[in-house]
Amino acid sequence: MRKEDIERIRRSHAAIDDPHAFAMRFYEILFRVQPDLRRLFPAQIDAQAAKFAGMLVAVVAQLDAPSVLEADVAELGRRHVDYGVGEADYDAVGAALLMALHEAIGEAFTPEVEQAWAAVYGEMAETMIAAGSHAVVG
Repeated sequence: MRKEDIERIRRSHAAIDDPHAFAMRFYEILFRVQPDLRRLFPAQIDAQAAKFAGMLVAVVAQLDAPSVLEADVAELGRRHVDYGVGEADYDAVGAALLMALHEAIGEAFTPEVEQAWAAVYGEMAETMIAAGSHAVVG
């Protein structure tokens, strides 16, 4: 990942006023975009939103440590297989993430910021899918 993209992600992430509210909004959007995914989560989404917000902090912190980030994301992908997440579900998650970011940071969500987030999410999704498929096969 390019240094300028890492900085774009870090600046835009820092612009999120309330990470927990952002995560709650992310799940609202996700369940609107892909209602079938609601069944994979507990009725009370608050604790899951806190985990998601924490995961975003960890991802942003590790952007310039790709081997650490890749290992953590691969482990997350293996766990998501057990939760019932399928390969096709990652597209809806990515779309919901970008929509939530756009809402949260408004005009600061420039095309360059969107591209940077889409790229990092795409890499993460590929890693999670690959790790998950190895967990099923292996």
